[in-house]
Amino acid sequence: MSIRMSAVLGLIALAFAGSFLIIIINKGTNLRARGPKPTVALMASNGKLIVQSIEDLRVAGRKIVLCGVAFTKPQSMRGIVTDAVRRDFQGLTLTCRPVGTGTPCDGNAAPKFRNAVVVQCFTSDGTDLAAKLVAAGFLCGQPAQAGSAYKPCAPSP
Repeated sequence: MSIRMSAVLGLIALAFAGSFLIIIINKGTNLRARGPKPTVALMASNGKLIVQSIEDLRVAGRKIVLCGVAFTKPQSMRGIVTDAVRRDFQGLTLTCRPVGTGTPCDGNAAPKFRNAVVVQCFTSDGTDLAAKLVAAGFLCGQPAQAGSAYKPCAPSP
């Protein structure tokens, strides 16, 4: 092998090693990594209740999940319950507070569930919407999320 060939191979090896070192350093220090995705501040919202289904409620255009309660009835009752809730509650003006801002679910439930914000909502007279839905028998309290704030449904025999 000639000296010229050895020099060319040496330069190629040096360039490869330098490139590899730069890649390792950049990966290790995250020089080009993007910062964390900005999060939307969860704030209280006001608006009218839209009942798409008993499991798809919306206020001010945002999908919500009422903290501490859930629809645990047989799925065959879903349509009947949705129609009744829509008839009795659709269009109510609500003020909703996200979990983490003084709700019964603080510390026990995440502030978001899938693509919905987990909230506690109040009617214009200050009544808790979830409590009204539980009292009417449409939803059941979930003690693991809200303690004794909402009455759980009796287990099926």
